[in-house]
Amino acid sequence: MSKLLESSCLHCKKRSDIFEALSDEELDRVDMCRVNMRYHAGEIIFKQGSPCYDFVCVTSGLVKLYIESENDHRLIIGFAKPIDYIFVPGAYVDKRHHFSAVACEDTTACLVEADMIQNMVKTNPNFASSFIRKISAQSIALLEQISSITHKQIPGRMADTLIYLSTKVYNSNPFTTNLIRQDLADLSGMTKESAIRVLKTFKEDDLIRIDGNQIEIINQPMLETISRNG
Repeated sequence: MSKLLESSCLHCKKRSDIFEALSDEELDRVDMCRVNMRYHAGEIIFKQGSPCYDFVCVTSGLVKLYIESENDHRLIIGFAKPIDYIFVPGAYVDKRHHFSAVACEDTTACLVEADMIQNMVKTNPNFASSFIRKISAQSIALLEQISSITHKQIPGRMADTLIYLSTKVYNSNPFTTNLIRQDLADLSGMTKESAIRVLKTFKEDDLIRIDGNQIEIINQPMLETISRNG
């Protein structure tokens, strides 16, 4: 179950860098309309199609973002980690979530009323600029993922996934992950069976080492070559 926590935006060291553009008075206003939540691993933060009232600012843990199709297929479109906020485009369009978010591990996050964020965008140009830069970076990352899934063969997609997890999500090599093989498949746009098969090939070719939940890239140049060649 989610659990309510207490803290202060003004003195918080885990807030997203976009809030650096806000004055103390503006931070106090944000503080008055936000809720700090704790989520257990596997707990849904919000569901695709549900009403959208808040922006989610992750302060600890890791959150998986994914799109669900009518036949229950999933495409993971990214992850949110400290100190990311999860941009919800539906807040500006139809007040609905267009993807789902679930905690991959025990996670804490602040839920800030969407109306407050939208008001700050209107009244604070520096905040608006930071806000738009974040949205743009997230859009570029999504376009790169779509390009990989659309134009690359299975080995190139898995190479992209492993490099992405190592350099963008965990910032470590080796890295320890709670993601299962189905998650790797959903992130790469392939079936679970294909994901297992290509990971086995990468292991046999001494490109990676897998020990339980730990994955190590041991031939980064070759993995990057596979990524480029698709």
